[in-house]
Amino acid sequence: MDHAPASLDWQPFGHFTRHSVGRPSRKDKPILPDYSEGIQIKTEDDDPRFNNALARGLAILRSFQLDQQLLGNVELAELTGLPKSTISRLTFTLTQLGYLHYREELGKYELAAGVVSLAYPYIANMALPAVARPLMEQLAERTRTNVGLGVREGMSILYLEYALGEPNPNRRQRVGFRVPLVRTAMGRACIAAMQPSARQRLYEELSGYYRKDWPSLYGELEDAVEQVERRGFCIAAGTFQRSTHSVAVPFIHADGRMLCAFNSQGAAHLLSTAVMERNGRRLIELAAEVRQQLAAQPPTPSLGRR
Repeated sequence: MDHAPASLDWQPFGHFTRHSVGRPSRKDKPILPDYSEGIQIKTEDDDPRFNNALARGLAILRSFQLDQQLLGNVELAELTGLPKSTISRLTFTLTQLGYLHYREELGKYELAAGVVSLAYPYIANMALPAVARPLMEQLAERTRTNVGLGVREGMSILYLEYALGEPNPNRRQRVGFRVPLVRTAMGRACIAAMQPSARQRLYEELSGYYRKDWPSLYGELEDAVEQVERRGFCIAAGTFQRSTHSVAVPFIHADGRMLCAFNSQGAAHLLSTAVMERNGRRLIELAAEVRQQLAAQPPTPSLGRR
């Protein structure tokens, strides 16, 4: 099987930090995860049906991330590769439309409330989070871990729902929280659930993005695929954030259109392999119950927490 880098139009956004697997040594300095890893920004295409102006505007919105909340025109030009004059016109337009807010005292932009309205119909009309939420909360309390539901989006996983169960939670997981596909148990579970032909196409795209690190990542992903095939879940120990271990199960939703996963994660020093395997089996039970409840009731909007 040939996994040479493919020729891609996608431009990788940001760099990534390599994390070793396992519990970090006390001598190791903490390494912050790179939340920009896997974000792809496409600003032009030769296809006549592709609207470059629209793509460039969306590229600006995608540039704002958890650890990049305030960006100026110069920074946006560097992140997107677009001329500063183009950035200036686009940021002005997006501000006028209510998607950006300009902070005059800082000379920078931040996302505005208008972006929430874009996501609301998608989230509110999805039955899956509403059905899964109480079951996730029960499992989080039972295992004292954080339980999440995520959906694959490109090279990322986006959280659709979460339940915090750690005694002293200090996590960033919220609806819309984004993590890299290849570094997380949820992402690897989604990859394992793909059809072999689709997985191979994804591998070709990933090999072009990760390049020199792809051989080792490929081995880790194939190991996760084998784990899911053999026991229904996969474990990722410190692969994104070194102090965190997680286990996940895939969940194919909406007649195969949505590739999702449930995970259970927590502090590495509290989660041995045996504990994660036990939690993996519990996630399998949770996914089965969610699937049964979805089949037994008509779709209803997800209207928030009770």
